[in-house]
Amino acid sequence: MKKKKFKKNDLVMMFDIWHHYNVYKKLLPKWFGPFVIRKMFVDNGSYEFENVDGSPNLDCINHDKLKKVLDM
Repeated sequence: MKKKKFKKNDLVMMFDIWHHYNVYKKLLPKWFGPFVIRKMFVDNGSYEFENVDGSPNLDCINHDKLKKVLDM
């Protein structure tokens, strides 16, 4: 799997990991966000991010659960 690279201040969407376990998943959105990349951890490919309004999000998410938001 190719490692995705994001920069600080990139807008990204996060994959909803519970989407896989939901029975009625066909019509539910798979991605939620957007979030802003705040910090990168190079050694394991995870990212720390914050909400668009600037409030910090305490989760660190791996690169395979993120996708870049196209220009809005």
